[in-house]
Amino acid sequence: MLEQEFSAGVDVVIDYLWGPSAEIILTAAAKAGRDAVPMRFVQVGSISGDDIRLPSAALRSSSTVMMGSGINSVSMEGLLDAIEGVFHAACPAKLQVNTKTVPLSDVEKTWNADTGSSRVVFVIN
Repeated sequence: MLEQEFSAGVDVVIDYLWGPSAEIILTAAAKAGRDAVPMRFVQVGSISGDDIRLPSAALRSSSTVMMGSGINSVSMEGLLDAIEGVFHAACPAKLQVNTKTVPLSDVEKTWNADTGSSRVVFVIN
C-alpha cells in the first residue's frame, strides 16, 4: 500500500514517530523507485523509538534526503528568514487562525471538551 503512494509521488514526509514506522516508510519509499525524484524525510520526533534499523539498500536505491528538524537543524539567520517569509505571505493572503482564549484556570475543562475546531490560547488572569 505505501509503495503505491510513493510511486504516485510523495515529496516530503514529516515524521514525528521514528522507530518501526520510519523503517517501514523509508523502505517503502526506496522500493517505489521514483526515477531519482528526491523525497525529503524530515525527522521531528521519536515517540515510537529513538533508533531504527535501515537496510543500506534503502538509501543506495533511492534519492531520499534525510533531514532533522529541531534546535540547530537550521541556522538562526535561516530560521529568521523563514519566519519573515511566512509573515510576508500570510499578511497579503489575510490568513486567520480560528482561536479561542481561555483562562488557564479552565485548562482541565477546556482540554476535556476540546473539539479541535479552534486553536486554544490559555491566558493568565
